[in-house]
Amino acid sequence: MSHLISKASLLLFLSTFIIQSCTLSIPDKVQTEYSNLTEEIDFNYHIKPILSDRCFQCHGPDSKTRKAGLRLDIEEIAFSKLASGKKAFSSSSIYKSEVAHRILSNDPLDQMPPPESKLSLSDNEKALILRWIDQGAKWKEHWSFIKPKIPQIPENIYVDSKINNEIDYFVNRKLKKLNLKFSEKASKERLLRRVSMDLRGLPPSIDEIDDFLNDNSPNAYEKVVDRFLNSVAHAEMLTLDWLDLSRYADSHGLHADGARTMWPWRDWVINSFEKNMPYDQFVTWQIAGDLFQNPTREQKLATAFNRNSPMTAEGGAIDEEWRLHYVFDRTETLSTAFLGLTVACAKCHDHKFDPISQRDYYQLASFFNNIKELGMTGDDGDFGPLLPMPSKEKENEISQIKTKIDDKEKEINIQKNELREFYSYVENLKNKNSSEKNIIKNLKSNYLIGHYPLDKIKKSNNSNNKKIFIVDNNFYAKSQSKAEVVDGIKDKALKFSTDIDYLNLEKVPNFETNDSFSGSFWINTDDMNPEKTQHVLGTSGQKNDFWRGWDIYLDNENYINMRLINVLPTNLIHVKSSNVIEKDTWNHITFSYNGSAKSSGIRIFINGKEANLDVKMDNLYKSIHPIPVGKKSQTGFPLNVRKKDIRPLRVGRSGMYHSGDKGLFSGKIDDIYLFSKDMTNLESLSLFNSYDISKRNVNETVIKNHWIESDYKILRNKAKLSTLRKNWLKIMEPVIEVMVMEEMKKPRDNYLLNRGSYLEPSHKVGTDVPENLPKMDSSLPKNRLGLAKWLFSNENPLTSRVTVNRYWQMIFGFGLVRTPEDFGVQGMLPSHPELLDWLSIYLINNNWNIKKLIKLMVMSHVYQQKSNSNDKLNEIDPNNFFLARSNSYKLPAEIIRDNALASSGLLVKKVGGPSVKPYQPDGLWLEKNSFSADLYNYKKNSGDSLYRRGMYTFIKRTSPPPSMIALDGTSREVCTVRREKTNTPLQALVLMNDPQFFEASRILAERIQKEGGENYLDQIKYGFRLAISRNPKDEELKLLKELYESQLKFYKSNPKMTNQILKVGDKKFDRSLNKYRTAALTMVSNTILNHDETYLKR
Repeated sequence: MSHLISKASLLLFLSTFIIQSCTLSIPDKVQTEYSNLTEEIDFNYHIKPILSDRCFQCHGPDSKTRKAGLRLDIEEIAFSKLASGKKAFSSSSIYKSEVAHRILSNDPLDQMPPPESKLSLSDNEKALILRWIDQGAKWKEHWSFIKPKIPQIPENIYVDSKINNEIDYFVNRKLKKLNLKFSEKASKERLLRRVSMDLRGLPPSIDEIDDFLNDNSPNAYEKVVDRFLNSVAHAEMLTLDWLDLSRYADSHGLHADGARTMWPWRDWVINSFEKNMPYDQFVTWQIAGDLFQNPTREQKLATAFNRNSPMTAEGGAIDEEWRLHYVFDRTETLSTAFLGLTVACAKCHDHKFDPISQRDYYQLASFFNNIKELGMTGDDGDFGPLLPMPSKEKENEISQIKTKIDDKEKEINIQKNELREFYSYVENLKNKNSSEKNIIKNLKSNYLIGHYPLDKIKKSNNSNNKKIFIVDNNFYAKSQSKAEVVDGIKDKALKFSTDIDYLNLEKVPNFETNDSFSGSFWINTDDMNPEKTQHVLGTSGQKNDFWRGWDIYLDNENYINMRLINVLPTNLIHVKSSNVIEKDTWNHITFSYNGSAKSSGIRIFINGKEANLDVKMDNLYKSIHPIPVGKKSQTGFPLNVRKKDIRPLRVGRSGMYHSGDKGLFSGKIDDIYLFSKDMTNLESLSLFNSYDISKRNVNETVIKNHWIESDYKILRNKAKLSTLRKNWLKIMEPVIEVMVMEEMKKPRDNYLLNRGSYLEPSHKVGTDVPENLPKMDSSLPKNRLGLAKWLFSNENPLTSRVTVNRYWQMIFGFGLVRTPEDFGVQGMLPSHPELLDWLSIYLINNNWNIKKLIKLMVMSHVYQQKSNSNDKLNEIDPNNFFLARSNSYKLPAEIIRDNALASSGLLVKKVGGPSVKPYQPDGLWLEKNSFSADLYNYKKNSGDSLYRRGMYTFIKRTSPPPSMIALDGTSREVCTVRREKTNTPLQALVLMNDPQFFEASRILAERIQKEGGENYLDQIKYGFRLAISRNPKDEELKLLKELYESQLKFYKSNPKMTNQILKVGDKKFDRSLNKYRTAALTMVSNTILNHDETYLKR
């Protein structure tokens, strides 16, 4: 509450103050400022910003930079005795407040802030601190950390015709204190355009303008507002804002900046806004939709919000380092978007201004540190966890064929059971050619793909005369090095000891997910390294082909692992044996897979005995057939990068060399077999027994099962089952996938990282919210779902304020807090704190209904005012902080473009679908890319895709659409809750010359000739209304008339120039129109589309 100080009181205070300390005197300028202070000094609004900006660097939350043990951000410490016996602040006693002495001192040793800091206090700021102490030094918690309370409002606020609702009441009360008043209501034409651009991002049509102008009912404006709010265009407008916040893009953003598929999530956002999903539900699904009990596909899809992080594919990138980068990105996005806090400042040390410790940062980050994802991804494509998004038709096809597969598997199992009962005597089985020799003979004669004894190696040359080494005289078994030939289990073996000893076995079929295959080999490893794996054989590749293929390897504890991979880390089968392979010992390994796309279809035998398998992942639903790395043709365009590749079978080294672990096998390998069937136990045992090492006895069950598996009826049904699986894979393969969240079953340990480095984990931390914010309710789980529920709990003081502020910014151009990304002590204070609190509670009480909140805003007189300023406003409130008029500012880049397309009639209003590539200069992607095959060169779309709304434009983060960036669009690299608003010469050049805008000018010229009447003045007026939503003023029409006449004269004398401008853009010129008149009207239209009212909100 403000009050005045009498002159006598001031003089009494000053005299007393000087008497008390002969060494402390107040400079004249500070005294003058002090005498001008008429308000009650508020700690949050007057004092804390000074302390935060000038003092907290040395006396704030960061313990590592704190000096003298003094904290001025905590009341108890600021008012307690220091080691010197003095107090920084003392209630009502300036003499006892050391801060007063220090800020008024001229002694460099005592002065605060110290001269070397290059910081200083103004006379007004010194006076504020003195006055605050004199008034009792009343301390307050930071304003945004205090739970909002409903301000008292008089019962009848509608005492003024300009008070439409509570918003007007709060704003008007502030204006009266400043001796200001509301501006008059804007004209109907201007108001309709304003609300249409704000709610839909599109200009009103001529019919909409005329209907509104002719509707004199008292609720005419409200009817328009309701119609706009219920339009899909409004949902798209809300989505555009959300895409900035969620850092949505169509590329990965780092290194190769390759392609990703996230547009189905963007379409989900549009649909959610169109349905007016409650905001708390909307956000909760995006943070933790996968954690609901039995989550729907829609809830899982929503979590793609968290996977919008930029990702790297740089070879040699350290996986854990970059995985943590993605965790940090999610943490900071959540903080910025929903808490309005700059927690990123606490990643390496305690926050220097806000009460957020480094421990707080890592406890918050731990909510996002429990999904199975890669740090280093491929140049192009999406990486797990993934959510398949089949169309309804595809989903029906998949369901039908899965039913057929299940039925066929049941039929085969029934047949097997019948055969077991029928053949009850082992003697019957033994008479069916089931001796081990016959079994092996049958296996090799009917199913052998390749046999590699690995007995010898010799030097040779390939077709390029390059030295290579040939194994076993087989030109299709090659090596770059001459591995050592040593004694093996059968004759000789090869010893692998260097990173070039590995073999490539060519002409080996690349197996598919639905193929049955098996094989065997002998290994004798001389290594067990906790830091590496040992690849035995397989076709799995490197990052750019998603690691597709299959492989068998020894892990860092020497357990046998087998994987069938579509894409790491989640679309694969991964099993691990329970048996350790001992060092320096020969072991016979047999592996078998039945084409079922299930972990149960894999079996591993060690020395003839089936091993127990631990299933690490059982989620394979697409192809394992290798695809080629992103090769490029000489013209710079990608080849068919998604067609299948023929990759050699690699022995002794992994194909995953980009990960840093080459998977080098160390030891001996001997006698490799590959077969085109899944082996039975008996076949595996017989193969092992064929070596003169040791024998295992064949029991009756093994013999019986082998014979049953070999029965012609079973084999016939297996062939049918294989065909069904092949058809299932054919349907599944083209189904698009979206990156989503999925919790790991076993949580990771979480650590505080010294200086934010993954190499320096300090100590374990729990999973929790920042200590100085309300605690999570004990009933909430410490996971992302609990975090989301905490965000929207009644005790959280930030979420509703931050949300209201962002939507206020969307409607009014600037937030009530003009730093929406920072509600901390370094952020700006709210211009109308009581209004912000009232709206925050209004939003909560109305079930987080965003459309209802926005309607309240646009129905206010504050919104409907004229934007004209005057001398008084320019002097008192030049930035319209207190809202005595409507704000005028440049519209978002996408909306400026949409206005041009809509005015011309080019706009295609299709909703959703893949992002599109309209006009942009050639070569921009080429100059920034040499790795991504999918996005190597920009390929402009054609047809309707050129004229979609700007929000659907393809965003490549390292080379975003240049015209959008020129108009202050974003590259979507980080969470952005406030776009910069600039005015530059380059923007004018874009609006005049960009092919999209110039083509729109030409098509607008054609449209007005067809729809605007016969007279060219009427046509110009019509075009003006289409683009600007009002009739031109006389002076404007006069200038456009003169322009048309001069341009018509020019083009009639320059036919070549005429033909050139009529060819701009893909849309063909309508030859039924006069080309000279069209050219002249094109320049008129171009001028209209450069009128400030087409790109500025008025």
